[in-house]
Amino acid sequence: MDSYATTVKVRKIMGFKDIRKGLIPLLLWPVLMIASLIIGVRVTPFALLVMLILFFAIIPICVYLGKLTAPFRGKESFEKKEVIFTVKGEKLYTDKIELEVEWDETDHSVFVDNTYLYKPFKHQKGTVVTRFAGIIEEPFADGFMSFLKENEVEVMDSKSGKRI
Repeated sequence: MDSYATTVKVRKIMGFKDIRKGLIPLLLWPVLMIASLIIGVRVTPFALLVMLILFFAIIPICVYLGKLTAPFRGKESFEKKEVIFTVKGEKLYTDKIELEVEWDETDHSVFVDNTYLYKPFKHQKGTVVTRFAGIIEEPFADGFMSFLKENEVEVMDSKSGKRI
């Protein structure tokens, strides 16, 4: 069992604190809407004005959520991370996750991922689940490819889909 450590570009993952920051306004908004509707029907016409203001309060909440999730979209959503890969047989693993490997000749980069279709029930469409995805770019890609060839790991060409 050989191991190799290299720098990989992986996606940032939203932590619990970030999720909590977004869920609080989203959960608070419908509660206030329903409360103002109940008060507006029973008590005063002033509560209807409050309900109207609360209705339009969803716009700043959406802007806030857009700013909160911006670091997790686009080019900023990647971070460089040191990852240890191991080889068992002809398969590549990281943290006990079996990975598929693709080589892109034009970018001189290696794409490693574990993506599968999860179908909890027989007749459901399913959900695509990614447990790990990363890109190994220059100057680390050539050394990683020689490690893969040395250990006879199956590598697919990203354009042709054939084994290298």
